[in-house]
Amino acid sequence: MEPKQTENSNTTIPNGWLDSLQQESWQLELLISGFSIFLLIGGWHPLSALEYDMMLMTYVSSSFSTLAFIYYVGRTAYLSLLVCLLVHVVLRGVWIAAIGLRSVSGDINFDGLNYKPRFTKRLRRKIGSFDAYIERLERYCSVAFTIAFLILFCFLSLVSWSLVAIVIQRIYIFAFDGQWAGTGILGGAGLASLLVVVFSVIYFIDFITLGWLKKLRWVNRPYYYLYVFMGWATLARFYRPLYYNLIDHRFGRRLALLLPVMIYLILVGVSVQQVKYGYFPVSARDGLVWQDSNNYDDEEGNEFDRAWRMTLSSKYASQSGWVEAFIPYVPVNDDPRLLLIDSTLDLSQYPGTKLNGAFTLGQRNNPNADYEQILAAFGQKARIYINDSLYSHITPLFHFHHQRQQPGVVYMIPVHDLPPGRHELMGRFRTIEADTLKWSEGRTIYFYK
Repeated sequence: MEPKQTENSNTTIPNGWLDSLQQESWQLELLISGFSIFLLIGGWHPLSALEYDMMLMTYVSSSFSTLAFIYYVGRTAYLSLLVCLLVHVVLRGVWIAAIGLRSVSGDINFDGLNYKPRFTKRLRRKIGSFDAYIERLERYCSVAFTIAFLILFCFLSLVSWSLVAIVIQRIYIFAFDGQWAGTGILGGAGLASLLVVVFSVIYFIDFITLGWLKKLRWVNRPYYYLYVFMGWATLARFYRPLYYNLIDHRFGRRLALLLPVMIYLILVGVSVQQVKYGYFPVSARDGLVWQDSNNYDDEEGNEFDRAWRMTLSSKYASQSGWVEAFIPYVPVNDDPRLLLIDSTLDLSQYPGTKLNGAFTLGQRNNPNADYEQILAAFGQKARIYINDSLYSHITPLFHFHHQRQQPGVVYMIPVHDLPPGRHELMGRFRTIEADTLKWSEGRTIYFYK
């Protein structure tokens, strides 16, 4: 068998090898789809669990908002790939069923159905032969398999371009001695941020219109350079062969035009919720008409809602007469407050990325930190009231809450002298308004003795 030279390629492919592989590709498609679905379903729970860790990172510093954006884009791509592969497996199942039926009963015998001519004529026109139906299913299956990975690469391109956009803005800020004023992809970098937005919009319009800007005479030349740059910035080399091979014929172009709609429908589908209880309140202040389980660590609740609030270890005081209240340390909010409370505070740890393992790089701990001074500042950040009485005599201790995976301070509050019944614990916290510390109105939690 003589090898043949493919167009625009230095690779030699034996005659008939590619055709034979195409004929048997459905087996590879099913194998890859099934194995991928198994892995994706198994990995969904660990991936979702990372959302809480990502949220805690954004509490440490607003600069982690970019990582949060990347995480949510990646998770959306993950879910989109799973849905598309499930659709592909279902279509392949229908295709295999059609082939099995074809081998048993042959083509459709419209005359044997003995319908009236009007219905027979319509069925012949709309359905056609059974072989044509099988061929259409084969085409749909192969394209669905390709689109699954094309959607994945589109999301990865979004992540890549976001990182490049941040670098562009950082360079602009460094060159012109500016300041990073944002918390996400756009950093308030003036002209650089504007260029990022303009480049994104222009490239996106060309993508969803299947290359409309490449056909315009007056914009062809300037857009060429942007196209080359965006191709590098979005890692387009991984998906452009799939993209252009898909849109070079009518059927593929129709599917490509529906690609944004498909992504939108996937997002809508996973966002659907059913409201069941018409007279049950959505939320209310605890103790009035609603007892919020998120206020108590020993109850099942929403960890995302708990992460920023003061909680009690239980809604019941201990038998020995103590109530344990935990107040989380949220650096993005608390660090400015602590410095306003005591401007002489030294850091206990130096934030940032360090190496500590096979290699050690960067100093983590501050040996000169005064822990008692830092704890005193934390003690001035909050006030604890029991039944409207200020408990100024209690002092907190540093505590790492393993259930919430958060550092903070814990107050052990004596309630020995309180009578049996329901009692009100209220926490008031320092907030910053116009560079001045003020006390919040307070948050109430009820406990029982």
